[in-house]
Amino acid sequence: MKYLYVLVGSKNGFYCEQTLVSMASLKNVQPDAFVTLLVDCLTDKGFISELERIKKYVNEYIVVPVEESVPAIARSRYIKTSMRKYVEGDFVYVDADTVWNAPVVETDFTHDVMGVLDGHCLLAEHPFKKGIDEDFKKVNYNPGVEQYVNGGVLFSRDSEVSRKFFDLWHKKWLETSKTGCFIDMPSLNFAFKEIYGKAVSLLPDVYNCQISRSWKFFARAKLVHFFTGWMEECNEKPYVFQRKSFWEQERKNGLDDSVVEMLKNPLGAFAIPIEICDDVDFELKKTAAYGLLRDMFERKIHGKKSRFDLVEKMVKILKSVYGK
Repeated sequence: MKYLYVLVGSKNGFYCEQTLVSMASLKNVQPDAFVTLLVDCLTDKGFISELERIKKYVNEYIVVPVEESVPAIARSRYIKTSMRKYVEGDFVYVDADTVWNAPVVETDFTHDVMGVLDGHCLLAEHPFKKGIDEDFKKVNYNPGVEQYVNGGVLFSRDSEVSRKFFDLWHKKWLETSKTGCFIDMPSLNFAFKEIYGKAVSLLPDVYNCQISRSWKFFARAKLVHFFTGWMEECNEKPYVFQRKSFWEQERKNGLDDSVVEMLKNPLGAFAIPIEICDDVDFELKKTAAYGLLRDMFERKIHGKKSRFDLVEKMVKILKSVYGK
């Protein structure tokens, strides 16, 4: 079985650095892993030094012809949605913003195409359902599914069923991308629905532990999917791989000794202390009052205009007058 990555380089993102770290972590847990990398022509020609470091972990390197005038995200999704036709053999596709913690168990891959639910839950229970509904509006398509599969980790058997799946996915993505929005998960779930109906074949959640959605599977994760699509907001995150400052250092220093050491225990890669909150704290964090205070405090610590100190002073006065 192959481990498949897709890389479209960008000076504005850290895709090359993330691909390098993810591949290095894979070789840590599975030294004999056969790694395939698909790139577009612009990446092949324009990121030579970055690719030189990455290719040390690559067994199969394939340049896919893609229209060069379209945005990088469109080139990336074009390759991803059609990757089955460029690769022979069974594969596990992996997003770059991931880190491996444990080797796979090949008997877990029981069907032609498999993935993990986005958010580790049904769509109706998803913590970011409003955002997903907005995505459906952007591409003018709603797959109408209960099980909404995340595209970060996908198993594909080299079979007719799998080839049909990817053909459906790619054609639907080409259709939805005409809206100018190039996201691929609505079209991915169209393909799952067409092939499997309501009986979607799912991988164990540990193969795509989505920590921005839930930490439920973190302790047993084979692969941590840390999501850095909103990198500007990620500086204060406790998990190192979610921090923009980490990736800036990685770009500058490469895979240095500190990163190599960190990859030996990716579940311990925390930059600051963390705590587990009880049910009261958890419910409190859902309130508008908490959200307002947190926003005020965040503005304060980033040197922006904030009324947090005024609110803090008022609360202290109230406590002194009325007690708890």
